[in-house]
Amino acid sequence: MVLLRHGETRGYDADHGLTEVGEQQATARGAELAADIAPGTVVRLPHARTARATATAVTLRAALVAKLGHEQGIGALYVEPWFDNLRYSLHGEGVDTNGGAAPARLALPPGELPDWAREYDRFDSDFRAGAAAGHPIEYWLHNPTLYFEPPHVAAHRMWRGIATAADGHDPTDGPLLVLAATHSAPMRAFVATTLGFDAGEPHNLEEVRVRIDGGAARVDFREHTVETTVPAHLPPWIDREWFEAFGR
Repeated sequence: MVLLRHGETRGYDADHGLTEVGEQQATARGAELAADIAPGTVVRLPHARTARATATAVTLRAALVAKLGHEQGIGALYVEPWFDNLRYSLHGEGVDTNGGAAPARLALPPGELPDWAREYDRFDSDFRAGAAAGHPIEYWLHNPTLYFEPPHVAAHRMWRGIATAADGHDPTDGPLLVLAATHSAPMRAFVATTLGFDAGEPHNLEEVRVRIDGGAARVDFREHTVETTVPAHLPPWIDREWFEAFGR
C-alpha cells in the first residue's frame, strides 16, 4: 500500500486541480513506481474526492501505463472516501476543509466573525491568499479544535481505507499494490499517531508505505519505520454511525 500526497495544486481556497508542475510531479512519480512493479502485479488506484486528488490519480495511472507499455493488471480509478481530505463541521455538516469551509469563510463580510470562522482563521491565518502547505496542518495536529475533524479520527479512517483496500483480491491473481492519491492532513495524522511524533509535512507526491500481513503492519515514512498492528476496533468516543457512513 502506497499513500501519495496529491501534486501541486492551484490553491487551497477552493477545490482546485493541479498546476502544470503538479501534473509533472504525478507523471514522474508514476514512472518511478512503474519501474518497481513486478510482472503479474495487480494495481488498484483509489483516490480522494477532491479535484487535485482525482487529477493526481488520473495522471499517475496514465504514467504507469505509458511506462509499462500495457494496461494489464492496472485497475480503473475509483473514489474512496476513506482517503478524503480533512473534514470541517460547517453549520453541523461535514464538508471538505478547502472545498467547503474556505469558500464559506471567504464569503463572510468584514467585521465580527462567528466562532467557526475564528477557528478557521487560527488554522489558516493566510486564508485570503490560500493555505500555505505546512503551517495549517501543524496547527491542527498540536491544538484542540471544535470544528475540525480530530487528527485521531482522520488516522482511523486512513487505517480503514488501508485495511479494506485488498477486499476481494485473490492472492492467486498475483501480488497486490494499492496506490492511493490522498492528502497531507490525514497522511500526517496517520504518520504521527503511528510513529508517536510529528514527522513533518509530506511533500507533493511523497509517499507513506504500509505493508499488511494479517493483522500486522509495517509503516515506512522517510527514514522512519515502525512495526505495528492494524487497529481492530474504533474507540468508543468515535461515533460509529457517522464513521461507517463516511462519504457514502
